[in-house]
Amino acid sequence: MDILIVGGGVAGFTAAAACRNAWPDRAVTLIDAENEVGYYRTLLPQFMVGTLPETKLFFPPGDPDPLFTVRTGVRVKSLDRAGQLLQLATGESLGYDRLILAHGGEAYLPGILAGPPARGIFPVRDLTTARAAKAWLVDHRKVIVFGGSLVAVKTAVHLRQAGFEVSLVVRRGHILLRALSSESAALVEDHLRRQGVRIVVNAPLEDIRITQGTIAAIKAGGEWVEGNSLIVAAGVVPDTAFVEGTGLLTDGQLVVSEAMQTSDRRVFAAGDVAAIGERRLSPNTWPQAVSQARTAAANLYRTAPIPLRDPAGINAMELDGLAMVILGPPVAGAETISFGNAAAGIRRELFLRGGKPVGGALIGDISAAGTLHALLSSGRTMTAAELRLLAARSRTVIPFPERAGRRTAYILKG
Repeated sequence: MDILIVGGGVAGFTAAAACRNAWPDRAVTLIDAENEVGYYRTLLPQFMVGTLPETKLFFPPGDPDPLFTVRTGVRVKSLDRAGQLLQLATGESLGYDRLILAHGGEAYLPGILAGPPARGIFPVRDLTTARAAKAWLVDHRKVIVFGGSLVAVKTAVHLRQAGFEVSLVVRRGHILLRALSSESAALVEDHLRRQGVRIVVNAPLEDIRITQGTIAAIKAGGEWVEGNSLIVAAGVVPDTAFVEGTGLLTDGQLVVSEAMQTSDRRVFAAGDVAAIGERRLSPNTWPQAVSQARTAAANLYRTAPIPLRDPAGINAMELDGLAMVILGPPVAGAETISFGNAAAGIRRELFLRGGKPVGGALIGDISAAGTLHALLSSGRTMTAAELRLLAARSRTVIPFPERAGRRTAYILKG
């Protein structure tokens, strides 16, 4: 019995590589319910609109490794902690010495979409669905994107850049509700509107109109929004089904320490399925999935586990010409220090608690992002001189297209 990893996304594969590096004498087996694994989910929107070939979705192949096995099309039925076994839907049992749960979750679908199926409705989550969406979009170019997540926003941007008519419908509050303050979100929404994206915010899904078996419109927030395609990107529901009854769940969540360890010293978790620490953080971002997976792997056999370096995480991106760095989400009760220039499309903010930075965002001007992130990670009180870093410095940003194998977001001039 060696190391088992459940999940074939970035968290699972990162954990596998880190395990083979840290514990070279341990065999690693990775299992996943999908038939195809090891691809960039973050690039699915570009693939769906036809701007990225399917071959570019997959991780670069590694060297053959006799101690690393990947099993696809295998669904886990239950977990037996006492026996250190995973029971598979096939009836097979797999034993483990250490277990990493990195299987993520399912796309959130509002209850109203659980009725009779209609053509043209696609949740953004897996490659099989993305293929179907790509084929459908060829002849159905009036698209509704439902959701305010980063995936939803990026999907809307890529669709608009490809010439689609796009409406972005957000069910609660504003776009990127878990990542940005309302002031920063308003700036991003204004930018998207200028690019031609119709935005409807704080609009829960109330009804759908189906014509001849095909989606024709949705009613959200009392308003009908027409479209012949509906892309659902309203977040992820962690998959905890096979963990129920094991004693690992707290209020239905798979809570882990900042060492990514569950209440069972042999079981770890990373990625969308994990809720971290007392605050039960679930950043649900690509960089965090990588960081969590590496931390989990490093701690499997350590007597003194190391904590996750940055539980909140940093995320950098470009939205059709608008540069953005999220240093950490808004925190209830925190003081907000900000610099804004709406006319220039700039807002830079930090959230402070007791003088210590606990989050923030840089919109339109991302200069000093690395320094501000380092200060946030240090956990110490910021000086007056350091707070002056929040003032805007440069608007000249060179964006790099997001593509497989490259995670660098920007280089600053001057």
